[in-house]
Amino acid sequence: MDRVNHPKAVSTLFAAFAAFSLIVLPATGLPPGNLPPVPSTVESITPAELRMHLEFLASDELGGRYTLAPNFAISARYLASHLKAYGFRGGAANGGYLQSFDVVSTKTDPAKTSLSLTIHGQKTTFGFDEIFVQALVEGTADGQIAFAGYGISSPAQKHDDYAGLDVKGKIVLLAQGIPEGIDRSKLGENEQDAGAAKAHGAAGILVIPSRRFSDFLRDPNNRERLSRREIVRLAAPSGQNLPAVALGPDLAEKALASLGLDLSAIQDSMQKHAQLTPKMLDASAHIAIAVQQTHTNTQNVVGILEGADSQLKDQYVVLSAHYDHLQTSPKGEIFHGADDDGSGTTAVLSLAHAFSLNHPKRSIMVIFHAGEELGLLGSEYNTDVAPAVPLGNLLVDLNIDMIGRSKPAGDTAKEDEHLTDANTVYLVGSNRISKELHKLSEETNSDYQKLKLDYYYNDPANPENIYYRSDHWNYAKHNIPVIFYFDGTHVDYHRPSDTVDKIDFEKLTKITRLVFETGWRIANLDHRLSKDN
Repeated sequence: MDRVNHPKAVSTLFAAFAAFSLIVLPATGLPPGNLPPVPSTVESITPAELRMHLEFLASDELGGRYTLAPNFAISARYLASHLKAYGFRGGAANGGYLQSFDVVSTKTDPAKTSLSLTIHGQKTTFGFDEIFVQALVEGTADGQIAFAGYGISSPAQKHDDYAGLDVKGKIVLLAQGIPEGIDRSKLGENEQDAGAAKAHGAAGILVIPSRRFSDFLRDPNNRERLSRREIVRLAAPSGQNLPAVALGPDLAEKALASLGLDLSAIQDSMQKHAQLTPKMLDASAHIAIAVQQTHTNTQNVVGILEGADSQLKDQYVVLSAHYDHLQTSPKGEIFHGADDDGSGTTAVLSLAHAFSLNHPKRSIMVIFHAGEELGLLGSEYNTDVAPAVPLGNLLVDLNIDMIGRSKPAGDTAKEDEHLTDANTVYLVGSNRISKELHKLSEETNSDYQKLKLDYYYNDPANPENIYYRSDHWNYAKHNIPVIFYFDGTHVDYHRPSDTVDKIDFEKLTKITRLVFETGWRIANLDHRLSKDN
């Protein structure tokens, strides 16, 4: 799963691993209620099959499956060869399984990056160690500073931080977060953040750090890692190309105090989602950002299993997971990503196999996204740039990201506070767009796996913002119903110790079967899922 805030010749030998019998098993009897019955092909999803895939994908040889690493293509070929063996056709534009796209890796040039503030006529210049570049856009920006609150401009939600504030050619100072009463999931690109600032004519952006970000930056190791990081984005321009920097906590405290603003009070407001009062400030800023760029090609893996009903096969149930993880460290430490998101990747591969044994009425699109850890890049490409299937034909995205870990008895580690037990899974998003989907999901679980479905992270007020942090979000923002399956972060999250030996394969099997049962029912309904907006 993505962090907060934010190649290629291999053998087709891997197809040999797909040696499962393609025998169609009979359907079970009708379950309670009026939902379609689930076939016993669900039983093809087993701990042994899941372990086989995961031991390969999370092996040392794959080096952590970093999107920009040369051996990332091995993972892609492994997944593609299995989809081909299961009878899926390639879903990419060229009829193949690899949906290629270009990304740009951008790194700040510290010697040529700075921020100057002129407050009450006194100019001070701050170097790279006191600011943190938010959008690696090369260039400069000069102008008076305007405090624009949260920087949200949404007529539909009757909130406009820019009302009565002329920011054309100016630098906007923004707080992180959203005020109470705003549904972030319904904000358009030009209604928030850099999109809104640019739409109102701003020249650049200064960001006030949240208390959480300030605490993060007070650790010298975190500051050092953040300062040398690369930002990776799609090569296709997003249009939100304003120079933007976040103020370090010490700089923010001093600068805001000079402007008559209280950093602590603003951070309190961010935490409480309280309203902020925009205003022009007696200050100006000069932002200078210099970058170095590298262009690289990577790929999603996409397969289509054609539906059995000629009238419904142009409608699709999407099964998704991200198969990328993190870069091997300079010391040679491999971030295996067994749970994140090896567990989801192996689950979707096993789901593909199970669906291939008995085609549902509607078609199944399996997509393994690349670049999730770098900012949901693969799903952004497939929704915003070049969809493999027209978005209007997608009924639902069932997205899986981390479903393989269980909290051991007696575990008191703070990092495991929200890790689920062996019979619990978090569901996110099921009721956000389609209440019918939520009801179907609940009834299906009650009929079959009988897991505890926990909606802790589905609360819009939850500070982790999980709804926006995995690939389902790029589908949800297009009003496609989603369910995100998640086991919770843990002590090994984004660490080399996220290894196969810690996976609960019985739990992984139960959740994967639940996804199959839910997807099967959606794919065989006598109508499309209804939407609430």
